[in-house]
Amino acid sequence: MRTKLLYWVPTGLLAAMFLISGAVNVTHQPNVMQVAARLGYPGYVATLLGVWKLLAAVTLVFGSRWPRLKEWAFAGLFFNLSGAIFSHVASSDTVASSVPAGALLVLTGITYAAQRRFGPANSALKTTPQGAQAACPPNRSRPTPGRIETPPSAR
Repeated sequence: MRTKLLYWVPTGLLAAMFLISGAVNVTHQPNVMQVAARLGYPGYVATLLGVWKLLAAVTLVFGSRWPRLKEWAFAGLFFNLSGAIFSHVASSDTVASSVPAGALLVLTGITYAAQRRFGPANSALKTTPQGAQAACPPNRSRPTPGRIETPPSAR
């Protein structure tokens, strides 16, 4: 039960935050459009980011069947948040305006670590697929460099 909480609490928080943020971006709320204009972005960028945020939020919650998609969702969230921080800093915006993106970036890291540690067993974020080693056995025909092989006749 504890491991499920350690897995679902950060995942749920992050998904909820991006579900709300994505909806606000897609609906072009006035405060979002003011920030986008202040940073020098056209209005359609808010729509694009909003759609990506909504897709990432859904993938975080329901993406266990598609582990690679979930991994890409985490990458997208990282790019989105680090880009938001950089945009605020580069436009000489106040440091306080970068804090929400920084906090979400930290939460994304915590959620990613929780996914790797406590996530579903079939998660691509944990290890290689179970059949990968059986499908690709080590090559025994050539000696490993630096390793002395005993000839078959001496065994």
